[in-house]
Amino acid sequence: MSINREEILADFQACTGIEDVGEAFMHLEDANWDLSDAVYRVLPQGSQELPSMPILDDSIQVIEEPSLPPGFHSTRHLSSPPNLAQLLQPVPLASISRESLPRRTRILNFSIVLNDTTTLILVPETQTVGMIKTLICSELGIPVCKQELSGWKLDRQPRDTTVLESLNLPKENTLYLSVNADERDAATEESVARMTQTYRLSIFDITHNQTHTINFPGTKTLLEVKRDVSDLTGIPVRNQSWTGWPPLITDDLVLGASGINLMHDLTVKELVKEINRPPEVVPVPGGSNSEPVSDDGSTADEYEDASDVVMEDEFRELIPSRPQPLMPEGIEDETMAAIHFAEGFEQRYGPCHPTFFSGSLDDAMKEACHQPARDRKLLAVYLHHDGSVSSNVFCTQVLCSESIASFLSANFIIWGWDLTATSNRLRLLNTIARHFDSLASRTLRNFEVDKLPLLLIVTRSRATNEVLAMIPGSLNVDEMMTQLLHAAEMFSEQQRVEIAEEDERSARETVKREQDEAYQLSLEADRAKEELKRQGEAVKQRQEEEQRVKEEQEKRLIEFTQQQKEMRRLEVLKRLPAEPSADQSAGNITCIRFRLPEGKTSTRRFRADEPLQVLLDYLLVEGYPHNDFKVLSSWPRKDLTAVDSTETLRQLKLVPQETLIIEER
Repeated sequence: MSINREEILADFQACTGIEDVGEAFMHLEDANWDLSDAVYRVLPQGSQELPSMPILDDSIQVIEEPSLPPGFHSTRHLSSPPNLAQLLQPVPLASISRESLPRRTRILNFSIVLNDTTTLILVPETQTVGMIKTLICSELGIPVCKQELSGWKLDRQPRDTTVLESLNLPKENTLYLSVNADERDAATEESVARMTQTYRLSIFDITHNQTHTINFPGTKTLLEVKRDVSDLTGIPVRNQSWTGWPPLITDDLVLGASGINLMHDLTVKELVKEINRPPEVVPVPGGSNSEPVSDDGSTADEYEDASDVVMEDEFRELIPSRPQPLMPEGIEDETMAAIHFAEGFEQRYGPCHPTFFSGSLDDAMKEACHQPARDRKLLAVYLHHDGSVSSNVFCTQVLCSESIASFLSANFIIWGWDLTATSNRLRLLNTIARHFDSLASRTLRNFEVDKLPLLLIVTRSRATNEVLAMIPGSLNVDEMMTQLLHAAEMFSEQQRVEIAEEDERSARETVKREQDEAYQLSLEADRAKEELKRQGEAVKQRQEEEQRVKEEQEKRLIEFTQQQKEMRRLEVLKRLPAEPSADQSAGNITCIRFRLPEGKTSTRRFRADEPLQVLLDYLLVEGYPHNDFKVLSSWPRKDLTAVDSTETLRQLKLVPQETLIIEER
């Protein structure tokens, strides 16, 4: 059987009194959409009481209070409170009147595709695009600043502050997640480092006027921190109201991934207050004295015993209390002031409101006005003052109406400031004087409190910040929408002109850039040619020099070799025996005929008993050294330079005559 999550969400809000859809959605996600488990998780330990559930049980009596509006009831326990199972047993959730439940919020399904994996994210449409990234960070561990979502079926990429309801998305959506690969490792290392650090939280308990300084590890979740603070202060988690946490943060996020500093200041207070209604004084039968008796017949002592009953969520609006300022007085950091303003505005007027920019006025103007003409938006500066009688009416009936809030969030960058405190008013006037002309600064300086609140529509034209319109807080919804549409129409006309001028200027710059690039390319080509020519000449010159050196070296080598050969020849010539005469005994003389390489012949007589070396020395003296020439016998054919040179000519059978061939090696 399919689970109707919208009905479970509405029932959970009715049971717990949690009006913030995002917070209720988170608790149901943690409990896997098990209603009983989610209620057990949210209600404080030891007191499983339901603040706004109509309970029909014998141990609880419902007392009609004539001073309350019709339909409101207050329950007082006359005996020990039942546990949660008993409370859920008598009346099924389906019997609860739907008129008493909060307005249904549509749940959007987002299939987040990363590489080959798909993750399902469920987000109420009252949340922003940034909440999707926060949930992705909680599920996949990818930091919000590294996420890039694509696949929006929209004309332009939505901002993180864009409310999903204003995008008119279908119930089923598919988005593609990409992560900067170069930064992923660095982000992982930084995340791991933050997890191992210790965070020192200074928590000021406004309810009890106490400050607690606690050390938490980076792996501690925000929900665990809140539970520890609940044990320390006695304030249940669901009744804790915090300031100082970063925006778009969830309870399942650990401190190491929350983005806070190692030393961080926080404040907490209890939203639910105790109420003691004075009992009526009625005479006691049979006595002269009167004793306070309550409507249910209990005495003053019994009433005092029951005085710790926690007031139900429906009665909070009936107690007159001075609203907390939207911004603390004398705050120095303009960015933190803007964050306080947005949080305070939502706490006071509910979740349906324009999305306020979380940053300084300088950053808001850069985001809206200091962009290319196509990407610019109008800047709406909302100036609030609690001293004006129109502020509450304007905020609840006009600024927080669904049509106005959606139109502002979609077409404007909205930046808010509270002028109630004098120091904050002076700070804004100094900021306005920096960004606008003296007329706008003087007009705001002399503006009366009764004419507030005020919405300034700011644009940028011709490099100058201009106040396009001043919309007072005395208008109704239709008049307000007319003023906003008129301002948007004027801005669109101005934007079209500036887009045309930017396009023309961009075309001129493109032509000039192309001409400069062509000139640079031509210049670089000429330089390359000159460099090649210079390198070619250098190479040629180097080659010629190397050739000259080589020839010189070869020449010197040849000369040296010739000198060596000549010295060798002269040395051999000195020891060469003289040629024997022809009249000597024929048995001791051999006549050797030499056939030279040039085709000539030469004949010389040698003694038969002389070694072969004498013959070789003779050839060396004649210019035929055995290192360069072979001495071949005719029969059998062999190279005499390869035989033992000590053998005699007789032994080599070169007598009485022989013809030897001199052949160059």
